[in-house]
Amino acid sequence: MSETELVERLGAADVGDHVSVDLADGTSFEGVASPIDYVPEESLRVEVRPEGGTTERYELRADYDGEWNAMSVRHTDAADGDSGWETLGAVERIEVRGDEDEWEWGHS
Repeated sequence: MSETELVERLGAADVGDHVSVDLADGTSFEGVASPIDYVPEESLRVEVRPEGGTTERYELRADYDGEWNAMSVRHTDAADGDSGWETLGAVERIEVRGDEDEWEWGHS
């Protein structure tokens, strides 16, 4: 699956779908997608909020400039007050599970 196909698939995901992500630096996270902001040939932003009452939030983002750039990931924790967003490593694998669809991108 190309970067374009990955962006299109994530853009078509539904709020509430379960997303699992593994990063090149060994970081892994999973949770519910909410919100999903997708504008074809412009930008994609998917926020993933882990379940279980945590205050953490992760953001998957890609921008279009003639082609889609590599997906970037940021993290923040509301419990840390004004800590802002921290940039994390490159995406190695993404799995999305919804009510009617399940798919994976990257290395397993």
